[in-house]
Amino acid sequence: MPLAAGVAIAQSAAGQATAEAPLAHIFANPFASALAAADTPTVSISPGGIVPVYSTSTTIQAGSWVSIYGNHLATQSATWTGNFPTNLGGTSVTINGRQAYLWFVSPGQINLQAPSDTATGTVPVVVNTPQGSATATVTLGQVGPSFSLLDSQHVAGIIIRTDGSGAYGGGSYDIVGPTGSSLGYPTVAAKAGDNVAIYGVGFGPTNPSVPAGQPFSSAAPAVNPVQILINGTSIAPAFAGLTGAGLFQFNLTIPAGLGTGDVPLLGIVGGVQTPSTVVISLQ
Repeated sequence: MPLAAGVAIAQSAAGQATAEAPLAHIFANPFASALAAADTPTVSISPGGIVPVYSTSTTIQAGSWVSIYGNHLATQSATWTGNFPTNLGGTSVTINGRQAYLWFVSPGQINLQAPSDTATGTVPVVVNTPQGSATATVTLGQVGPSFSLLDSQHVAGIIIRTDGSGAYGGGSYDIVGPTGSSLGYPTVAAKAGDNVAIYGVGFGPTNPSVPAGQPFSSAAPAVNPVQILINGTSIAPAFAGLTGAGLFQFNLTIPAGLGTGDVPLLGIVGGVQTPSTVVISLQ
């Protein structure tokens, strides 16, 4: 399912464009990764297999979306209904002794929202299943940034269309990507002057703070400054903060002179950088 099917563009109380409930589309597919392990007869977590979604970093942020890779992590695949369950298909997870909220479980992979926690440093992660349990550790940090993706490299984002010319949302937006349908659905490369919103996780605390494990559809600005670099050029987002449960949104206007095609996209917060493999499509 494409990122933005059914996503509505709204204005937050702060006047920023927001996407209502985009998680169902950003996380529609179970994030395939090389960290997913081959079958073994016991429940296990892969070494280095607890990461922010779309990332290979071993530092995660409380309240952020996280993937766990391993073996026999669930007896079958199951997906939540938007109710933030702590048990899904018989699988449950604790991080630092606190129940995590499960989005998706399968034998090789779990996607979850980490519970709220003020702790930092190395903490235990326990996966419990009907077949047994597995324990590993992960680093909890103040930040653990990663951009959401449409595929293995293209950032998840939209171009806001105030003239009604967009392909989605009744003409209110296009999905950012290579112009055409190479991703399996219509996308458009952004051009200079376009107002875009891109999405990510783990960009630090917000004010107000947003507790994990419950729906959120508003605007909570990030406390720490977020730097966005497109093809090496720094751009200050007009808005950087949570607009959904655990989901950060960055509103920015594309300046001229950034190049064309798929160009590198980086985010930096608290001195920590997003994975370097992400691109945004420009024309």
